[in-house]
Amino acid sequence: MAIVWLVEWDGITPQQYEDLRRRTGWDTDIPDGLEHQVAAFSDKALVLTQVWRSPDHVMRFMEDRLLPAVQAAGIRSMPRVDQYPVHSILTPSG
Repeated sequence: MAIVWLVEWDGITPQQYEDLRRRTGWDTDIPDGLEHQVAAFSDKALVLTQVWRSPDHVMRFMEDRLLPAVQAAGIRSMPRVDQYPVHSILTPSG
C-alpha cells in the first residue's frame, strides 16, 4: 500500500539538506519505491513530503542510506514524521 510520508525536521538548513542529498544520492540513484518528493523550508525547519510504494520501502531507505548519511553529516536531531495511507494521487500534465 502506498503511503505519504510527511517530515518536519527542525533546525535543518538548506545546506544540510543539500549535504544529505549528496551523501544519499537520492536524486541520482532514486531509492526503490520512492514515487514523489517535495522539499520546502519554513523559517525553522525542513518540510519534506514523499510518496512511497510501501512502508517497507521507506524503512529500507532509512536504514541503508538516510541514517548513515545523517550520522556522517553530524546531524544529531531527528525529525517529526507522520505517515498516512494514500487515498489518491493527481499528477496534472504540464
